[in-house]
Amino acid sequence: MINPLVLDAGLEAVLEVVESVVGDAFALADRIGAEVQSVFTGQPTVRRADLGAVVELARPALEDPAARIQGAGFVAAIDALADSRWWLEWFMFSNGAAERLLVDTDPRGENFYDYGSLPWFDVPQRTGRRYITGPYVDYLCTDDYTLTFTVPVTVRDRFVGVAGADVRVFTFEKAILPCLRATQRKVAIVNDQRRIVLSNSARHVSGTLLRAELPSYRIEDLPLSVVELTS
Repeated sequence: MINPLVLDAGLEAVLEVVESVVGDAFALADRIGAEVQSVFTGQPTVRRADLGAVVELARPALEDPAARIQGAGFVAAIDALADSRWWLEWFMFSNGAAERLLVDTDPRGENFYDYGSLPWFDVPQRTGRRYITGPYVDYLCTDDYTLTFTVPVTVRDRFVGVAGADVRVFTFEKAILPCLRATQRKVAIVNDQRRIVLSNSARHVSGTLLRAELPSYRIEDLPLSVVELTS
């Protein structure tokens, strides 16, 4: 049996920063999800135009120079909207402002974006729980190594889509790496798939799958853990 990871002051500081960064992303996702939920609850039929408040919630985080969010919005479940079977009400920071992400949502289109089976959408739909996807290269939005934070949006037990936010791995590292390096132990932050998000070991780079069973500590109720590395 693997012993649990014992925290010290250095790791406590790491956890505090991680919870802040991840908490900000999930908090925005939750606000967007609550707004979308209220729209679906308040009217029998929902169309794309009814989701206008999403950008108003996303814009302050995207356009704040001190914010860590690179993209945010809502992605509808298939057939949830009356005027579009597939739809992304998603915005990203580009050219100094929040801009709508334009993708092909026509299944007949040559570049149709079939998001239904992608982890950031599929896992919240199947489990009913929030999820962190990545690190992965997001060729659609950031064209960079990214973490995507998504939460399921349900109305009377009906899944209507996911709300979420994107954070660049570089941004995540910039916030957390200083206190991670200040610890006296070799540790990594891993997601639920045991893929390394960040570590203070040159031998354990972001994105690597950690196969060994090592002492770990679950970070609050987040889908992240701190793992102590053996080398």
